[in-house]
Amino acid sequence: MIPDALDPAETLAIEQRWLPKAGILAIVAGILPLIAIVLQVTTSRGIPNDVETVKTVAQSLTIYGAGEQGAGLAGAQAQIAEHYGDNAVSIVLATLLAGLSLVCIGPVLYGLLRSSWRRRPSFPRWFFWAPIVGSLLFAIGTTVAMAYGASKMSDFAALAPELRTNWAAYDALNAAREDLGALSIVSVLGQMLVAVGIGSAALSAMNVGLLTRVMGFLGVMLAVLVVVPLLDQQGLLRAFWFIAIGVTLLGKWPGGRPAAWETGTPQPWPTRAEMMEAAERAREAQQSELDEPAPKPKAGSGGRKRRK
Repeated sequence: MIPDALDPAETLAIEQRWLPKAGILAIVAGILPLIAIVLQVTTSRGIPNDVETVKTVAQSLTIYGAGEQGAGLAGAQAQIAEHYGDNAVSIVLATLLAGLSLVCIGPVLYGLLRSSWRRRPSFPRWFFWAPIVGSLLFAIGTTVAMAYGASKMSDFAALAPELRTNWAAYDALNAAREDLGALSIVSVLGQMLVAVGIGSAALSAMNVGLLTRVMGFLGVMLAVLVVVPLLDQQGLLRAFWFIAIGVTLLGKWPGGRPAAWETGTPQPWPTRAEMMEAAERAREAQQSELDEPAPKPKAGSGGRKRRK
């Protein structure tokens, strides 16, 4: 049995205060990672690619056999760590922007879940808080880990040239993973909660008519990509999805907001079977109008007029 919707007037009053703020937050949550991606791409583009410094296995064995390795060999890995160390400020800034974006999506998903629940209270209220907690944990875990790694690479770049070896670079590049193991658990837990929040908010909002089918199914797909980022490693799709959500909440999407936002009650989208049935009824009505006989002229309407 589907539970009845809560008081529509109260629902609309709550959403009238929430929608403008949530729309702006959603757009900010979509724009910030785009800026972070630009910073990351700009930073990575300057990595040197000096083939002369790369040593083959045979060359490395020869150097070690002759005792000429000093503190160790320097190669491509050392160049990468040095480059990122020299650009640690840009890396930290991009990380902070991405983390702030994660913080912004929590209230947006909370509001979507609450609006869906008020129209169809089919899940417990405590579930609203899953994306809030998840976004905070995910933001803290990723931001601290990336900032710590950037600081280690900055320390590597400050070493004397003869100490900037591949071994030292390996330690700098993997410092966050090896030194902050407990933090990775926090990050993974937050990542899972964010994925659950996006998927459940998109699906429940679509089922009560707050989001279109396209936006709903896209949100479910993005929830999977949060955990398994095969097609959206940089978060581009997620960024554009939240921008679209923000534009919808502000009522600026072409065609306006779906009807459920205006009524305060569920307005589920028709199923494929219902659309086919409606189309069939329309065809039958049109055919019946064509099959109706033409009206006959009234009797005596064609008689002669009497002369005066």
